[in-house]
Amino acid sequence: MSIDLEKLAASTLSKNGVDRKLPIDVEALAKVLGISVRHEPFDEDMSGVLIKEKDQTTIGVNSAHSISRQRFTIAHEIGHFVLKHEGEVFVDKTLRNNTFVLRRDGKSSLGTSLWEIHANQFAAALLMPKELVLVQVAKRLDKKNKMTSDELIGDLAKVFLVSRQAMEFRLTNLGSLIPG
Repeated sequence: MSIDLEKLAASTLSKNGVDRKLPIDVEALAKVLGISVRHEPFDEDMSGVLIKEKDQTTIGVNSAHSISRQRFTIAHEIGHFVLKHEGEVFVDKTLRNNTFVLRRDGKSSLGTSLWEIHANQFAAALLMPKELVLVQVAKRLDKKNKMTSDELIGDLAKVFLVSRQAMEFRLTNLGSLIPG
């Protein structure tokens, strides 16, 4: 059974009443889902972590990273949460309960784990919903037919508050950009 991550991301936004105004407010979505977000200075290679405890879920995000990277990390961790991925089990001797931890680090973007691939695809669909991207592409190409791919990527990355690389991948995956 395959998961339609586009539909799952779209329904996550609509079911939780998060405004589809750009850029998507992933911190508001996390809050509605009952997830607290904490910005902490982690080691450079650690982007974020999803901590699921018995009564509380927290996303820790590296405050030293750019805003666009922090947003992608939060969306990625929301993906793990929505997809019900379980991480390593830690027993906290103080709280005496099981804590599941999923970490996002440099290896996460390599796409070596199906869970990481799904969380990355979910994050892209959440931050850059297909229909909103296509509307924005059409708007720009109608106004300025001579817009280069590089200009289009840069312009849309600012509107969606994502990295240029994330926007380029998204446009390519949606068939709106032919890699050159």
